[in-house]
Amino acid sequence: MKKQIGIICMALAGAGMLFAGGKKESGSSASTGSAGKVVSLIFSTDQVGSSTYVKSAGLAQIWQKALPAGSTIDVQPTSPGGMAAPYLFENGVADIAFCNGAPAKWAYENGNLGRPATKKFRALVGSLSAISAVNFMTTSFIKKYGTDEIEEVVAKKYPIRIGCSPKGSMDYRCVELLLQCLGVTPEDIKSWGGDVVNGGGSDLSDMLKNGKLDMILDHTSAESSSMVQNAMTNDLHFTQWRDSTLDFFVKQGFERVTLPANSFKGQTVDVIDAGTPDCVFVKADMDDETAYILTKAMCENREYLIKNYPSMAPFDPTTSWQPGKVGGVPLHPGAERYYREMGYMK
Repeated sequence: MKKQIGIICMALAGAGMLFAGGKKESGSSASTGSAGKVVSLIFSTDQVGSSTYVKSAGLAQIWQKALPAGSTIDVQPTSPGGMAAPYLFENGVADIAFCNGAPAKWAYENGNLGRPATKKFRALVGSLSAISAVNFMTTSFIKKYGTDEIEEVVAKKYPIRIGCSPKGSMDYRCVELLLQCLGVTPEDIKSWGGDVVNGGGSDLSDMLKNGKLDMILDHTSAESSSMVQNAMTNDLHFTQWRDSTLDFFVKQGFERVTLPANSFKGQTVDVIDAGTPDCVFVKADMDDETAYILTKAMCENREYLIKNYPSMAPFDPTTSWQPGKVGGVPLHPGAERYYREMGYMK
């Protein structure tokens, strides 16, 4: 299903907005229809009804108002997800897309998911969410083995059973990287009586409740309903990785992301996780003026965006250009122009 901006009006859940041609939303400061090249852009995003789709539709409305009159943005639910999203540009099926910073780095530098490297995309804006590798151990496991540090668990070869999403997911890649950092593989974990178990959120929650898992890692946020449920129905401890482990993840394109105290039941202190938040990328050959307009409109509507989409609260235009915020992928020249004009980049 496609939503053609400027043609079809669509009510946005929670934001009370309509696409261009319908009711004008309040609080948005982007100018309407600047002079210049008329463009037709495809914005690839998640499935219809998802929070990301609703956010994408809101962004598209802001962008269309700032683009030259007659321009269109077609919001399409065609994204394969953060791990594979950079290849949307390689295949020529998107002009704009959300991607996580670290997978973008992997795709750009060396290739990802068995595919070769692709250079056909550039960064506009980074660090748009507080998504991170949220993880916990059960209190029973911690009491039995006397540690809540995954580094010690692995060093002493304790039989930990780790649950995460299936192979190919960001969750599984985080587990792989964690074990790689600690010098072991899933096969090593299994060899000393532990396991790495793949499954959907409800399946993993059931296994946790039935005492079949000792740890779950989910690349998600404090708004995760499954994590909230797990914390409410089990005795858990949200674990802090050592600085050396976080440093390893940063080198892979991750950021340090703070999970604030009391995000979940029983989590009484801040936890610093490794995360790879959402970023906006565009095709490398997008004209500079269009990329400039998109960046400017998004940055100058930050307050409006976080009011309507609270998950975007980490978005900070003064730092969203930094290499560490966009997985080290080069900025589009049009975006760089905006950040330099504002004095954010020197």
